[in-house]
Amino acid sequence: MVPVHAACVLMSLVPLLVLGVPPIWTQPEQVHLSYPGEPGSMGVTWTTLNKTESVVEYGLMGGRLFDMSAKGDATLFVDSGEEKRKMYIHRVTLTGLKPAATYVYHCGSDEGWSDVFFFTALNDSASFSPRFALYGDLGNENPQSLARLQKETQLGMYDVILHIGDFAYDMHEDNARIGDEFMRQIQSIAAYVPYMTCPGNHEST
Repeated sequence: MVPVHAACVLMSLVPLLVLGVPPIWTQPEQVHLSYPGEPGSMGVTWTTLNKTESVVEYGLMGGRLFDMSAKGDATLFVDSGEEKRKMYIHRVTLTGLKPAATYVYHCGSDEGWSDVFFFTALNDSASFSPRFALYGDLGNENPQSLARLQKETQLGMYDVILHIGDFAYDMHEDNARIGDEFMRQIQSIAAYVPYMTCPGNHEST
């Protein structure tokens, strides 16, 4: 006989399986953008627990949704903690983007797609003056500026985020689960504007 608690778990999965909802281990998370350093390009990075294809589907805002796609690679990451937790880090570079144009995108594979996000490609005008949000010391617990950053980012107030060290306090804690949760928290910022970083004293020890 199946235990009552196990039966409840199985029953809760039935609607997901019927609806074709992808299992959590192939679902993209921790989505974030970065500037690769080449004009007309944007880097998209995310993680999954199992290895899947690395695909970004995208299109111009107001145009046909996902009429372009790009593929990249997945790298196995093994945490150095006691549990040796494994995940795959996916990296895709979009190229040929129109300067200052806004694109919508999602990432993943046919085994699971992220939410739909948007970003604005780098403006190459000589008169362009980028708008930065620059800060350090943003922890996983009690991140008091996070809500404001989320709102202002999605209102289009910044072109790039510069996080100059001291992430999550600390990324490696609890077999890197603190780092995973931090990356999920900042997805609501980093999936919309390039999130550029450098190490601080918390990362150098």
